[in-house]
Amino acid sequence: MTFQLPTREEKPDYVRSMFDRIAERYDLVNDAMTFGHHRRWKMDILRHVRPQKGDRCLDLATGTGDIARGLLRKVGPEGHVTALDFSPGMLEAARKRGPHEIDWVQGDMLQLPFPDASFDVVTVGFGLRNVADVPRALDEVARVLKPGGRFASLDLARVRLGLMKPFVNLYSFRIVPLIGKVLSGESEAYTYLPTSNEVFLSQDELAGQLRMRGFEPVKVQDLMGGTTAIVSGTRA
Repeated sequence: MTFQLPTREEKPDYVRSMFDRIAERYDLVNDAMTFGHHRRWKMDILRHVRPQKGDRCLDLATGTGDIARGLLRKVGPEGHVTALDFSPGMLEAARKRGPHEIDWVQGDMLQLPFPDASFDVVTVGFGLRNVADVPRALDEVARVLKPGGRFASLDLARVRLGLMKPFVNLYSFRIVPLIGKVLSGESEAYTYLPTSNEVFLSQDELAGQLRMRGFEPVKVQDLMGGTTAIVSGTRA
């Protein structure tokens, strides 16, 4: 039976509930699904945004906080890191790991609770495809970034080589749900994740959305054969 994605109206509650359920096993399943590569990719995103000592940084859809912790190591005690997530369960898992120097905030990417031009750096890891309105989320990112501020998104992407597509589909739609079910007891959540990517922007389309908002230069880095990508840009 074909998996039915939630409607735009249903998506916020669906996503919040889903991540609440998988929060405790989130990193374990990610390690298994990506063979541990997700940890390296999250550090790769730091090279795109180039956090400096004293910068104010915002990590959106922080999950268990890996990128936020990486940002904190770069900005040092002179800087500040805020980590925001929609899911109370994910945020609690992140808080348990600390550190207390990070400001852990529950919030919505479509209505960021921060003033204009608040941050030097904004990051998001595997989060944009889970929002109900991606253009509005990008508008919010542009709003809270200072002029010259850097943004980067790490997410699933579109494979460019057609020959790889059948193998990627087999892994994504058959193996990933099985891994999720065995390790977390949740096959539905790990069916939603690859299915949601089918309707999400490609890495090149996301780059175009950033250019429309005045980000320049914009860069795309394909990872793992284009199954994942980092899209980054600098706000004018």
